[in-house]
Amino acid sequence: MPNKASRNLPNQLPVQGQSANLLALLFERMPMGVAILDRQYRIQRYNPTWGDFAVRYAPLTGAPLAPDVKYFEHLPGSEALILPLFERVLTGETIQENGVRLESGGIVTYWDIVLAPLTDKTEIVGILNVAVDVTEQIQLRQTLEQRVEARTQELQVLLDVSATANRSLNLTETLQKTLDLVISLVQASRAGVLLLDEQTCELAPYMLRPEQVIEPGDLSVITFACRSVFESGETMYIAPDVGQGLREPGALLPIQTRENRLGVLVIIGPDGGHFTEAQLVLFQSIADQLGVTIENARLFAQAKQAAIAAERNRLARDLHDAVTQTLFSASMIADVLPKIWERNPGEGQRRLDELRQLTRGALSEMRTLLVELRPTALVDTDLGDLIGHQVNAFIARTRLTVTYERNCTHNPPPEIKEAFYRILQEAFNNIAKHAEATQVDVRLDCLPEKVALRVHDDGIGFDPREANLEGLGLGIMRERARSVGAQLEISSRVHGGGTELRLIWQIPNQENEND
Repeated sequence: MPNKASRNLPNQLPVQGQSANLLALLFERMPMGVAILDRQYRIQRYNPTWGDFAVRYAPLTGAPLAPDVKYFEHLPGSEALILPLFERVLTGETIQENGVRLESGGIVTYWDIVLAPLTDKTEIVGILNVAVDVTEQIQLRQTLEQRVEARTQELQVLLDVSATANRSLNLTETLQKTLDLVISLVQASRAGVLLLDEQTCELAPYMLRPEQVIEPGDLSVITFACRSVFESGETMYIAPDVGQGLREPGALLPIQTRENRLGVLVIIGPDGGHFTEAQLVLFQSIADQLGVTIENARLFAQAKQAAIAAERNRLARDLHDAVTQTLFSASMIADVLPKIWERNPGEGQRRLDELRQLTRGALSEMRTLLVELRPTALVDTDLGDLIGHQVNAFIARTRLTVTYERNCTHNPPPEIKEAFYRILQEAFNNIAKHAEATQVDVRLDCLPEKVALRVHDDGIGFDPREANLEGLGLGIMRERARSVGAQLEISSRVHGGGTELRLIWQIPNQENEND
């Protein structure tokens, strides 16, 4: 045994006096490995701890530990790393390094080392090699770091899945990115999702990444297994079994929320690999996140359909309340107009003017509905024409006398047009519902540097201090004006004083902006 050899060595060292006695004491009592090498790197003497290191780590391909064995013959493959250190020591340098990685014969170890020159008078005659075995500590640290890194990657995948779900309610996009993340994390060969068809109540393949064709027989087997997982709500892990032709691990996980079962997540691992318990737990967390995502996407789709239906009903109601009634009135006048003209041409002319006004109003109503259906119409149409359509539609709807004056030499930006359009729309609604007016005057000025709108009615007026409580929409109107930097002024007098609205927008002062 190496430690027996160390005890049989003579006590005489290639050093003199007290140094020899001190080294002899270190050999027997120090808990670290100590060895003495000569200038040719032959091991002259070593303590029992060093002998234990040799038994534990020295490769079978190296020379056995014994007196006069050369260091690099005992530990082949270490020369590239250790020889430069020995050479520095022989020049008189003392070296201390921690965590030195030493590989010999395929065996990897880690050491905290001190290398010091041994001298006889002024001559360097050898090397003192003191080594502490830190292999276990460093391997434990590396294992911990690997686990931390793996856990960090897993948590990052969960964060990425959650972020993807929060960024988009597009189910296809979310599932594709999630499956790609899973494949990248565990080097899976493929991953897919089967979802419950709400109409047939059957599981159906929804997505497979990477995209590939699956034989009908294989798809039938997978679907059958997924149906079992779906019904039980329990994860199924299929371990590789080469004897049965299963070379890849498989994980089938239920996708569900607290109230509903939605589908199954399928993950197929790499050929010859396996899934750890930690990975299966991660997969279930991803499946749970997908459950929330799928449920939200379906609820959003239902809400979208409900909103579409509500908007269709609103448009239908607007058509009935405005255009349909206007056209009905126009039709009634057109039916009796020939007889009225025969009896009283003057009255016939008046009714003809009324018919012309009604049809013009119906056309304007249709154009205002077009703006609701196609908001780009606000961009494409001049503000003067937009206001004109509203005026004609208002006349047809209320039969009030309305004058409209316009002085437009410039078309303002789209956001300004929309603000003026919406504020006038709210003003007309208030007049129709509350003002009891008989005359309304509208004036629009569109100049290169300023846009101004004035609306005046001769109605009963209101107290502006109480308007916010009565819900006349003044707050919304002011907010619209403020959002585009316009000034809105509303003055009114109760009991017949009428109401006047002034809306003014001016191009911002460029010098003030730069300041």
